[in-house]
Amino acid sequence: MSGKTSQEGERHLAFVEIVLEPGWKTYWRAPGDAGGLPPSFDWSKSTNLASADVMFPAPQRFIDKSGNTIGYHDGLILPVAIAPTNDGEPVALAVDLQYGICKDVCVPIDVSLSLTIAPDEADPLTPETAQALDSVPRAQDKLRDGDPALIEAEADLGGAQPKISIAARFPQGVTGAEAFLEAPHGLFLPIPELVGRPSADGVLTFEAALGSDVDLAALKGKPVTVTLVGEAGSSFATFVAK
Repeated sequence: MSGKTSQEGERHLAFVEIVLEPGWKTYWRAPGDAGGLPPSFDWSKSTNLASADVMFPAPQRFIDKSGNTIGYHDGLILPVAIAPTNDGEPVALAVDLQYGICKDVCVPIDVSLSLTIAPDEADPLTPETAQALDSVPRAQDKLRDGDPALIEAEADLGGAQPKISIAARFPQGVTGAEAFLEAPHGLFLPIPELVGRPSADGVLTFEAALGSDVDLAALKGKPVTVTLVGEAGSSFATFVAK
């Protein structure tokens, strides 16, 4: 774990790096239809820490004999925005991290990391940490050229075939475009699938069929986050499942 100060502002950043051997993968916050162990962080042993906001770079879909999963290969750097309890004092970070890696078999990993960030620390970002930050999906009001834009997202929970529908524009091409879903409290949502062909201006429609493995009653009224990933950028948005 390394610590830096972002060149985008005065916030402190730490970076958690997961190094993977060739052929291995690790998981996003929502691991996908086939399951998996997403990273979990326990910062309770830290001192002078008000909050630690872990940011996940845009993931990808993997399709293999186990099914569809969401995650990363070759390695992963997770930026963490650090807010101290008392400004002007060092932050002593201590995290117990659990995550899963998978090749032919899946292996749970438990590690403990520590780092002290001085209040005046201002090391420049490395190319790797800068790329990790740039790869974090952006909100709809902070899109850059190439980022996909959400047009519409809605949940039909009461019909004969419950589903979530998503329409999004991918301005730099639709090759490899994906939409991923997350619900709070660990509620499972499937990976949406592409429906039909793109429009002339790059609008794609995705649908996620909500089968018996989705708790519709628990999902109703909850915020659902849509993460859109394209070849030239990524973004996220939230809507309420009604």
